[in-house]
Amino acid sequence: MSHNVIRITASPDAVFDVLDDPYAYPRWVLGTRRIRAVDPEWPAEGSRFHHAVGNAAAELHDSSKILERSRPEHLALEVRFRPTGIAHVTIDVRPTEDGSELTIEEHPQRGPFAKVPRAVTDPMLWARNAISLQRLRHEIEQVELAKFTHGQQNVESD
Repeated sequence: MSHNVIRITASPDAVFDVLDDPYAYPRWVLGTRRIRAVDPEWPAEGSRFHHAVGNAAAELHDSSKILERSRPEHLALEVRFRPTGIAHVTIDVRPTEDGSELTIEEHPQRGPFAKVPRAVTDPMLWARNAISLQRLRHEIEQVELAKFTHGQQNVESD
């Protein structure tokens, strides 16, 4: 199991604004290339978004499904990246004095990747998720800045 933690200077609701936007995932999840489709029920439990991983030369199509969701505290996903495998990813957000602390855990469940010893997979997942969390923090900061800037423009135009 990979376990990563990051602090973000944004509220848990601001974190979930980005987590609830499936089109934001390629901007922060390392390896996700694009979103192909989103279930109309998103972000309800059981709904999916369909993604492509890889690059322009070699792209795999699969999906991620919400297993549990309790906004703004908890999100559990089944992430499919077949033929490599299927993983359960949990994201927990707790408020702090200056924003939020976000924890992500990833557990390979099925497929060839789940059969590789954890001593091999855990450091790789940890490194990937550390980069993804840094990118998520940046994405949240950009969204919050855009809200602030847009709000300032509206105040000035009144």
